[in-house]
Amino acid sequence: MASVMHHLVSRGLEAVQQHQDNPEQPFGPFKVPTWGFVLVGLTTALYFAISLAIRYTYGELIGTLAMIEDPSTTMIIRTSETDAPLPSAVESEKGPLLEQEILLVKSKPITAKFRTTIAHLRAHGGFLSRFRGAHVLAAYYLAYHLMCSFLFRLVPHTLGYRAIITVAASTILCRLNATWTHIVISEASEKRFFQRVPARASFRKLAGPTFLNAVAKQVVFVGLVEMFNTFGLQPYADDLSKLGELNDAERLNVWFHSFIVIITAVLACVFVVIPTHVALKRVQASLLPEEDESIVPFDRTFNGKVVPEILGGSGRVGMAEAWKSFDWNGRVRLFKVYAKVAGMQGVLFMLFTIVLAGEVRVILGDQLDKMVIAATRGAN
Repeated sequence: MASVMHHLVSRGLEAVQQHQDNPEQPFGPFKVPTWGFVLVGLTTALYFAISLAIRYTYGELIGTLAMIEDPSTTMIIRTSETDAPLPSAVESEKGPLLEQEILLVKSKPITAKFRTTIAHLRAHGGFLSRFRGAHVLAAYYLAYHLMCSFLFRLVPHTLGYRAIITVAASTILCRLNATWTHIVISEASEKRFFQRVPARASFRKLAGPTFLNAVAKQVVFVGLVEMFNTFGLQPYADDLSKLGELNDAERLNVWFHSFIVIITAVLACVFVVIPTHVALKRVQASLLPEEDESIVPFDRTFNGKVVPEILGGSGRVGMAEAWKSFDWNGRVRLFKVYAKVAGMQGVLFMLFTIVLAGEVRVILGDQLDKMVIAATRGAN
């Protein structure tokens, strides 16, 4: 959503600049005051800041907690005396018979609702806890983009090479990414983040899942780009006005192919990208040091399939076990998180569009009416 808004704002600013530089427009030259550019710029910056905060707090942070949370089960034993007759005198000497009723109560997941999750985070770190680990993730993305930018210059500018470099960079930085996960899911620590980077020996356990997750993302991305280009949709993505040059059948064909691409993207994310990402996060969480306590219930044994290193086991878990141990309730809970985040971003986008339209009206005034009339005449 943020990328779409960035594209629209950029195209709008380019159009304004072209109209100011070319006085031979059908509606005549017009001038945008400096305060108008400042107002639109501040509004756009505010939009991106709020959008980024929503994505980080609710998408990344709460999403990660939802991926690793295993709701705890509490056993309640109720004991009561029975009035049934005793079978023998020998048993009567032992006292009355006791009946035991065992109840298994599964606690409600902390990440079931945003409100309870935010309250839980505040209890473990105050108001700023919703941004816990943000500096580590920023350091990771900075290192990731610097590495990719450097390596991109050494290879041909093709989609395949860029995908290979992206996978390599993600794999090389797997320990730093795991550091962010550990900081997000555990109690606050006095250690600096670089002191919490997993040991070098953990690279063998992290590299494989990170590599598979990165490959899954790139395969889906490259496949969608190829499908997009095969359907010939790129020209219309660059300039939507070209749709007006098509007849009804051709326009319907473009929309149908666009729908196919969107559905394919959604299915690929649900069945390929998200499972590998969840498995990666659960593998990272399994390597959380024993002295660090998780802020949400997390089964380090993965239903007894993994023996922690502190108990003499390898502590290693495969991606298949990590995904299978994430039950259906957890998966539904995670998809709800993503759906809520998408809804929040959609509402924010609509509000920003309304505010931006109002600002443009105030800034341009009567000039906007002339532009609309001229555009309508040109279309007819």
